[in-house]
Amino acid sequence: MNKVVLFLFLLCFTSPVKGQTIVLEEGQKPFVIGMQLEFLEDPSGDLDLAQVIAKGDAFQKSTVEVPNFQYTKSAYWVRFQLYNNTSSEDLALEVSNTQLDRIDFYVPHGLSYTHTQMGDLLPYSQRAINHQHFIFPFSLLKKQQATIYLRFQSMEQLSLPLSIGKREVVLTNNYRTDIFAGTYFGIMFVMFFYNLFIYISVKDKSYLFYVLYILSIALAQATLLGYTYKYFWPENSYLNHLAVLIFSAIAGYGAIQFARIFLQLDKQLPKISKGLTVFEFLYGAALLVYLLGLDQLSYNLLDIAALLLSLYALFFSIKLSIAGQRTAKFFLLAWSFFMIGMFVYVARNLGWLPYNFFTKNVLLMGSGVESVLLSVALADRINILKREKEASQAEALRTAEENAVLITQQNVLLEAKVKERTSALESTNKELEYTLTNLKSAQTQLVNAEKMASLGQLTAGIAHEINNPINFVTSNVVPLKRDMEDIFALINVYDQLQEELTHDKHHFDKVLAFKKEIDFDYLKEEIKMLLNGIGEGANRTAEIVKGLRIFSRLDESDLKKVDLNEGIDSTLVLLNSSMANRIQVVKNYDPDAYLECYPGKLNQVIMNIANNAIHAMLVDSEKKSGTLSITTKALPESINITISDTGKGMSEEVCAKIFDPFFTTKGVGQGTGLGLSIVYSIIELHKGSIKVTSEIDKGTIFSIDLPKYQR
Repeated sequence: MNKVVLFLFLLCFTSPVKGQTIVLEEGQKPFVIGMQLEFLEDPSGDLDLAQVIAKGDAFQKSTVEVPNFQYTKSAYWVRFQLYNNTSSEDLALEVSNTQLDRIDFYVPHGLSYTHTQMGDLLPYSQRAINHQHFIFPFSLLKKQQATIYLRFQSMEQLSLPLSIGKREVVLTNNYRTDIFAGTYFGIMFVMFFYNLFIYISVKDKSYLFYVLYILSIALAQATLLGYTYKYFWPENSYLNHLAVLIFSAIAGYGAIQFARIFLQLDKQLPKISKGLTVFEFLYGAALLVYLLGLDQLSYNLLDIAALLLSLYALFFSIKLSIAGQRTAKFFLLAWSFFMIGMFVYVARNLGWLPYNFFTKNVLLMGSGVESVLLSVALADRINILKREKEASQAEALRTAEENAVLITQQNVLLEAKVKERTSALESTNKELEYTLTNLKSAQTQLVNAEKMASLGQLTAGIAHEINNPINFVTSNVVPLKRDMEDIFALINVYDQLQEELTHDKHHFDKVLAFKKEIDFDYLKEEIKMLLNGIGEGANRTAEIVKGLRIFSRLDESDLKKVDLNEGIDSTLVLLNSSMANRIQVVKNYDPDAYLECYPGKLNQVIMNIANNAIHAMLVDSEKKSGTLSITTKALPESINITISDTGKGMSEEVCAKIFDPFFTTKGVGQGTGLGLSIVYSIIELHKGSIKVTSEIDKGTIFSIDLPKYQR
């Protein structure tokens, strides 16, 4: 009783519906009512009919024939005014989107509303009319007007193709859709059995995957149109949802495998064939996220995979067609029809195109034409293979006959030439062995020369760096000794006057005067400063020695797990003298930069690259200063080292040659051209990679990737 009173109150005090009234006329086809709708979003999904009626002014006018709210978790309320100007009171509202989870239909009946509920989450047997679409039959008196409300909520795409009319007209109008769908499924199953019989006969795998593709794409379309829910599993709504993803994923997988075999992608375009693995992953991911409960994400992944795969297939089929492959031309023609259908279908799902009979059934048209054309292409492929086999057999026979004659003639000549060539080869082998020995000797000498050059630079740096902290010690020893003598003298005075201080104030004043004379308080502070200076010098000496020890590891011939950051720091300590306080070093270290390597060799890599960067900024550049940036980053399977400078940079031609032995941009006598060649060989030894990018007057960047573990 309270609900009835509340309802009458809302009818009296809420504003009337502002939308355009739908007038049903006699003999009229089902009326598409999208433009006459008003909608209200319910983000929480908790509003009931009374609350919605109270929010009358919050409704918004629809501007399209088929509203499309995309993938949303909100519930949407829809209302419209209807005037029955027909000769019948039996009307029907049709919702042709079969993938909606829940639909609530409210039609006035006396002083209340009659509520009917449908959706693909409910058993099929609960539908008032046995049809794959959602059809709501209701009654409205002749010459009467009513405001009808609907509530929609779905995890799939919320598009609302709504039409209304006399009940018998709505049911009759659906015959066209059923006839069209029946024609499509008839074509698909004829193609399925036709190609299945051919596969059984010829055992060609391309037919097997094509049969799998045809069957799954037909079942996917049947599920989207609601036929599988009607005929196969009418009481299992979960399987109905999952079937769309399963059949679409199998269709995508079958199409990928068919294209690989039919177009021989592994042989013709191996890289593009490997790229198809990405789409297999996307289809698998769509199934996985649906099982995890992420319905909207799974449908988005499915649409994205289908759209990108269509474009990718178009790309490689065009590429092979331009190359002259006959089967690719058939494939391109067939796939173009399917791609157009797929693009229009996905564009409709994304809201780019309107929802109508063409966009609703375009995928049926495209896949149907594609299946027929691909069947023709498979038949043509058999003829091509047959002709190629016959031609190859004839060519093989002709070649065999010619070879028999040539072999007889050449055997005599070959015996004489073999002896001649054997003698020449023996002589050439001796010369090559001698040349190889000389080259190995020269290479060893050059590598040793490069190592000695690095060692000389290293020694000079160590001498310069150790000299600075030692100066702290030597310069502080003399004043420290003098201060200590004064302290000792003060202590002697205290010792001599110890007994007299308590009885003779004169002597006590003498001691105080001496303390003032030597400025005892300052003396203590100076001693502390000197000792700190000596300590700093000693610490810096220890740091240099530690850096030298880390840089020149004696265990460089063994694989060790080391801290990469520690090795870089030790190398930079040894390069301090080369920087001459004019290079700013920026470090961005990852604390987890541990890897298995040859430590000494890896330190040599950092030394050579950093030394070249310093030379580029201080010697070759007009700036005479710069910034050296070193970044380490730990990845799941590798470590990345980035070394960049602000030097004069290099051209593309120079970048292409810098790792070649003996190539150098330095002046005569300044470099051997082996530094970066050694760097490259060390990185190859570690099974890593190095890339260089450079820009004139802006600097150079070296990027090194090293595996964390050496297998």
